[in-house]
Amino acid sequence: MGLYHNDQPIQGTSSDPDLLNRDNFSKHLAEVLLVKPAKDCLTVSIEGEWGYGKTSLINLVKLKLNNMKNKPIVVEYNPWLAGKSESLIQDFLLQFSAKLHLGNNNRAALNASKQLLAYSSLFSVAKLIPGAEPWASLIEQAVSTTGSATKQIAELKELDLIEKKKKVTSAISKLNSSIVVVIDDIDRLTPSETFEVLRLVKAVADFSGTSFLLAFDARYLTSVLSKNGIENSTEYINKIIQLRVPLPLISDGDLRHLAEIELSKFDSVKAMDVFEKDRDRLGWIYHHYFKNLVKSPRDIKRTFNHLRFVHNQIEGQVCFSDLFSLSILATKANQVYENIKKVPEAYLGLNLSNDGLMPKKRDETVDELETVRNEMLGGMEPHEVNLIKGLVAELFPLTDLKKYRAFGVSNDDAAGRVSSLQRLHIALHYHTPVGYVSDREVRQFIFGESDRGEFIERVIANGSTERFFELMMHYGAENPDNHFKILTCIYDGYLRSDLLKKSLQSNYGFLRNDPYRFMEWLTEKVVLNNPERFGLCRQIISRSENAPLAADLLNAIRKDMKSKHDNNLLFTDSQLNELECLFQVSALKAINDKMFLDNHLESHIFFELKRSSKEKAKTLISNILLGEQGVIRVAEIIGNIGSDSTNGPYTKVDHNTFSEVIDMDLLYKKAAEVDLSKVSIPVSAVIRSMMDGTAYYLRDGSKVNR
Repeated sequence: MGLYHNDQPIQGTSSDPDLLNRDNFSKHLAEVLLVKPAKDCLTVSIEGEWGYGKTSLINLVKLKLNNMKNKPIVVEYNPWLAGKSESLIQDFLLQFSAKLHLGNNNRAALNASKQLLAYSSLFSVAKLIPGAEPWASLIEQAVSTTGSATKQIAELKELDLIEKKKKVTSAISKLNSSIVVVIDDIDRLTPSETFEVLRLVKAVADFSGTSFLLAFDARYLTSVLSKNGIENSTEYINKIIQLRVPLPLISDGDLRHLAEIELSKFDSVKAMDVFEKDRDRLGWIYHHYFKNLVKSPRDIKRTFNHLRFVHNQIEGQVCFSDLFSLSILATKANQVYENIKKVPEAYLGLNLSNDGLMPKKRDETVDELETVRNEMLGGMEPHEVNLIKGLVAELFPLTDLKKYRAFGVSNDDAAGRVSSLQRLHIALHYHTPVGYVSDREVRQFIFGESDRGEFIERVIANGSTERFFELMMHYGAENPDNHFKILTCIYDGYLRSDLLKKSLQSNYGFLRNDPYRFMEWLTEKVVLNNPERFGLCRQIISRSENAPLAADLLNAIRKDMKSKHDNNLLFTDSQLNELECLFQVSALKAINDKMFLDNHLESHIFFELKRSSKEKAKTLISNILLGEQGVIRVAEIIGNIGSDSTNGPYTKVDHNTFSEVIDMDLLYKKAAEVDLSKVSIPVSAVIRSMMDGTAYYLRDGSKVNR
């Protein structure tokens, strides 16, 4: 069999063994069923809920019977396959007859078979018409010695039912062999069919030397009989069945053994070692929820079928313990599982307020939707309700903030938990949704297992930037020896991208998708986590193609040194001086070569150069200003002062900001000579600001009103 279970019962063989320690039980039951030929009929039942292994136990019993010294004749009958309820008895007797005849070709067996066929005809004469049933050839053989089938039918119709049964009993006794009749799946029948099977066992086929082994769910059978007009259904069953045997309980050890076998089929590697605290948390989920909810072999198979299907598609993107928990819900509380898919805000609290402007607090939303969650628990047993609620709270802590949360983490997304919306989307989509990128792909990028440049291009093209940087913040500290190559690849991909240009030209907003800000945050995290951070900073800052982000990094280092005590400094004064000298060289090259003219980042570089060395910034601007159309080039360099949410980037050239590095009188004189109709809107806005010191938007040249 493959990795997925098809819910077939075990056969009890070495290749399909008993894993629930029912071997001795089945042996003892087989001995009970071996009724001596002269003894009265015995009826035994195996009772248990659906999926608890009744058919598997029957197979073990049959195996024991077939290995006995006085091997009985075993007649298997599945009424679920018989068809209409009015034909159940006839179908059984025909199969019984066939088993006796085919199992033994001696005269006694043939006679018993003939008597059974004649007996069956009293319940439905049509059954003896040759060719009408699969047993036609057997029937023809059985009646051929007495003439035509039509004549035999006429004679049989006149026989008395009781007398005919006596002849059957007598013929069976001459076989001198025990007979065990196994009837399974009674609890799958309709009420009328169930009644017919019990009638068959009690009145029709209680032959000497015969035992019946019936398998059913007692609760269901009792309910069915009540619906069929049997008032005291339990007593009715007791009159028919002499020995009622519940299925052996499945011990915690056996259940754990089955679960461990299933877990061992997953990639031992790493299924549970990808995310923080996942392996320990899996044990917690198992002991507190799984073993108390999933108690039947069938449910174990269904749970692991679901888990395997999902895990095979999103391995390494959601923590294993959460996928395991969701599979438990999908198996034991499917309505809850579906509700999580349909109304995720009831578990995560992500919907907007009534005016649609500001999001509510997540816990407030979850509280408001408690009724929605509770409606999904209807029809469950009380103990199951509490367990399902507890399991849901393990997955979604906001549903019960008072509950102790085992193995909590500081960042749910980094730990792969579905309490993070991104992880929940992946778990419920069974794949990485559009706009997402998988953990595996990001780690392959970090470790150079894929073409880094092509990967960044794909991330940008697929709109996966936000998720990419979220995952880089989780994994960015890994592979420190290649941090410079990793960051350089990201810088080169984004600093030249149209996505970054559009972002820098857009209105300022705290919640906007801002790849430049993402690169700033990632750079700081990587540097802080690199054991050779000074060497890494030297590499980043020395490269002129990194100049804008190098400017931010240098500024962050300077601020950090000012805010901390000497014994907590990440860098020394001499290291800072070295980094500033390196930046001055790379910044001047970037500006002189116009590397970042198109994406409006030259001002970014210039203002950090100004902080690092006023002299070099002043020399740069002076040389440019004296050249042909120098004021236009200066306008391009110093133009972008900031951005706001009204109309995006703006400029404001005032004396206080620039007098240290620019000859403001010369600047004013040069600006006055420019024909504004012949320059771009951004340059025109800067030049007008040079003239009057007022702020203007670079997007459309309009004045900033504050």
